Amino acid sequence: MKNVLVFTLLLVASGDAGGQQQPTVEQILPRVVAYAREYRERVPAFEADESAVTQQLKGGKVKWEVRLEATLRVLRDDSKPVPFTDKYTFRLVDGQSPKSHFKLPWFAQGVFSNAVGFVRMGDEGCYDYRLGPGDVDGSVQLEMWVKPGNPLPACKDVFEDYRKTLVVDAASGRILHVTRSMSARAAKEHHEIFFLSLDYGPQKLGEETFWLPVRFEAHNDQNEKRMTATFSNFHRYSSTLKVIASDPLPDSSQ
Repeated sequence: MKNVLVFTLLLVASGDAGGQQQPTVEQILPRVVAYAREYRERVPAFEADESAVTQQLKGGKVKWEVRLEATLRVLRDDSKPVPFTDKYTFRLVDGQSPKSHFKLPWFAQGVFSNAVGFVRMGDEGCYDYRLGPGDVDGSVQLEMWVKPGNPLPACKDVFEDYRKTLVVDAASGRILHVTRSMSARAAKEHHEIFFLSLDYGPQKLGEETFWLPVRFEAHNDQNEKRMTATFSNFHRYSSTLKVIASDPLPDSSQ
């Protein structure tokens, strides 16, 4: 998922958000990029419990639903351009031990590794922006959408009709919520998730606290395949990528 979270943590211009003038986009963007790079460097490999529901719908009614309990390991290999990788071990499928091969209505892959990975940076000039008050006390909302016909080389890989909205705590710069979407054609051509919504919360990994995704919702362009998941029991994971065994991803209906 190349472009899930370009600007995943937002630092706000100095000043108290409760009584001070709202910062401008020009003040915020350089801090966004700097913080994202630092955050990407600091997040260690970690493990969390995942509880998920995946569904297939027809005519607005759920026709097939599967509940999952899994262990998610987000591993990092700094020799790779994208250092984070999601590895799953499925513990329960509809309350039962999973078979060696099983199918799911839909499975949103790579959400977590890209949420902390900041895969794309350096394409700030590809977007138009709007900054306004957030829907939570003390927060701001940053909206971004692709500029039409932008000739910058960095923009050639940006997905068609890509949009993203960040809700951020203005005092600390912490992300509270992110939504992002793209055109149905781009999602299909690049095997991407059409719509994704993420909630963040503080999680302690060792002696440090990071704001990491604690819940997501995702669906395809017809909203006939969708998945929700929550994460808990975060802790650092010290083993290396070379010695990790994980379950293969299950089949998802197309």
